Amino acid sequence: MTIRTLVLSGGGGRGAFHAGVYQYLMEANKQGVDADHEGAWEPDIVVGTSIGAVNGAAIVNGMSAEELVSTWRGLRSTDVQGLPPGMSRVTKRVMNGVMRKAAGMKLNQTTQNNAFSPVDDDTWNPAPFLPNWLSRMFLGKWGNLLDTGPLYHTLSTKLGINADALSASDKTLLISTTNVTTGEGVIFSNKPAIDPSTNQAFKHIRYPITVRRIVASCSIPMVYPWTKDGDDFYWDGAVVENTPLGPAFDVVRDKPIEEPMEIVIVMMTPWVEKGQGAQASRGELPRDFSEAILQTLDWALLASFRAELKKTQLYRKLAEMDMEAGKPPRYRYAQDVIVAPEKFMPVTRIISYDEGLGDLIDQGYEAAKKAFQTKFTGDNTPSIYG
Repeated sequence: MTIRTLVLSGGGGRGAFHAGVYQYLMEANKQGVDADHEGAWEPDIVVGTSIGAVNGAAIVNGMSAEELVSTWRGLRSTDVQGLPPGMSRVTKRVMNGVMRKAAGMKLNQTTQNNAFSPVDDDTWNPAPFLPNWLSRMFLGKWGNLLDTGPLYHTLSTKLGINADALSASDKTLLISTTNVTTGEGVIFSNKPAIDPSTNQAFKHIRYPITVRRIVASCSIPMVYPWTKDGDDFYWDGAVVENTPLGPAFDVVRDKPIEEPMEIVIVMMTPWVEKGQGAQASRGELPRDFSEAILQTLDWALLASFRAELKKTQLYRKLAEMDMEAGKPPRYRYAQDVIVAPEKFMPVTRIISYDEGLGDLIDQGYEAAKKAFQTKFTGDNTPSIYG
């Protein structure tokens, strides 16, 4: 038996790309990949960060590929975010003017009862160079640009996601967050994760996954408020780890080490295999501050992913060495497929859910098709289907 793992990285509105990838994976017959196989590549484990946690929860909750694509095609920015309730009328007007110009969207102001933004006493002064009373009089009381209250509502009502349904799934879901006060990366699971060597729960994997914790995984610092969960506060998981592969290996320690793992990793950043940079097609230089910030962030996330991928490839090499020597493998054999866009996506895609989602879905589908056909063609190439 092969353990199939789907890893969905963060990227806000770019998450429509995930839907296209999943649509390809779930197709009954993948022409040119494995002519002898008919059936979907259905994941046993889904690992999600930020918007990847949202899509991962939808998949584990039982949403089909067609339903996920349809959801994204009908999604709007107002389903995901609003303006903080503490913004003044003047600030709200200015913000919506900027939003319309930059991302073609207008947002509603979230009510205090439905907002995730901190209450007044915990709210930053939005203009620290002004006296607090003057700043609050003209700008209002807010410390983040947007509010995630609408996302919570969409997940819990429109998508019907809840902790009980996720726990009852036959799939394992892992989502990543960052503890604001400690800087620690925290993984949440929809099932108790037990270390078979100690028969105790893994300390770094916590149970269960709630809608609030999914929102926490999406809480981009300063853009969105941190998410309070009990006595803890969380930011987006990508702050520390955008593609946590290690926990996926941890939750299957109770399975025979001879069972291989296949990992499909969906990135939001163009991917070049290490050492192939000179042969790869080059992108354009950043043209403004926003593009420079986006590329800096994406390359930083990619660097952490390369470190994670290096561990996976080391496990595979050690398993191959044991098998070639006729010994039982000490490590799990893991094969990876990396699906990524060909070009950087605009920075406004992170917060915009109104335009171009259909194009992103199509790009995800084609990128997955290309990745599979590149990785698994030829008589001497092992099939991902095992």
